[in-house]
Amino acid sequence: MSLVTVERKNGAAHVTLANPPLNILTCAAMKELTQAFRELKPADRVAVVRGAGKHLSAGADIGEHFPDKGPMLLETLQGLLASIAEAPVPIVAVARGACLGAGLELVAACDLVLAADEAKLGVPEITLGVFPPAAAVDLPLRVGAARAAELVYTGRTLSGKEAAAWGLVNDSAPDAELDAKVDALVAKLAALSGAALGAAKAGLRAAAAAPDRRAAYAAACRLYQERTLPSKDNSEGLKAFLEKRKPKWEDA
Repeated sequence: MSLVTVERKNGAAHVTLANPPLNILTCAAMKELTQAFRELKPADRVAVVRGAGKHLSAGADIGEHFPDKGPMLLETLQGLLASIAEAPVPIVAVARGACLGAGLELVAACDLVLAADEAKLGVPEITLGVFPPAAAVDLPLRVGAARAAELVYTGRTLSGKEAAAWGLVNDSAPDAELDAKVDALVAKLAALSGAALGAAKAGLRAAAAAPDRRAAYAAACRLYQERTLPSKDNSEGLKAFLEKRKPKWEDA
């Protein structure tokens, strides 16, 4: 039985993890998520990842952390996070319920995150005698070195509302209002050019990986020159603005 479903509607790809009750990220589940993200196209414009039921994910399978299975778990996790980074469109995570361990690492790797005020986000690995390797990479980029160290060293859990104040997620709302907030964001992104969104994502990622600001500017400008200037949507968007009409995107 599939652990991940993908539904395309209203200009967005909706990716749902369904491994009840806590949507544990087994290697099998992570491989299915990876495949779903690898199959995204610019025409999808935006992808939304959420968990079926009350939780996004309470983390990876504890049984797959032991030395005999650990290397496969780590390799699979790296593949999943790479598929998010390399996807041609922004990926929005919907964080509700438990978003812990690898579930939080999934959230931190996404481009945008909306959380329920009542969600629980954290990396409690340290209490089990291990540490969260992907969070060690992404958390400092989201919340800064000091706060990332606090989360990793203490295993502290944040509510969705606290996570928004820390900058770990983009915004939060009461659980009953979260889907409406997600829909509004998705509609805004789905109205844009898939080609432009993909180039913008690549530019942000390339700049963040650059060793200094000069290299970051060079990386972003190179992507603009190579991907945006020749694109059909670039010309269409500019012409539509001058002609005072709504653009017709080709996502190319």
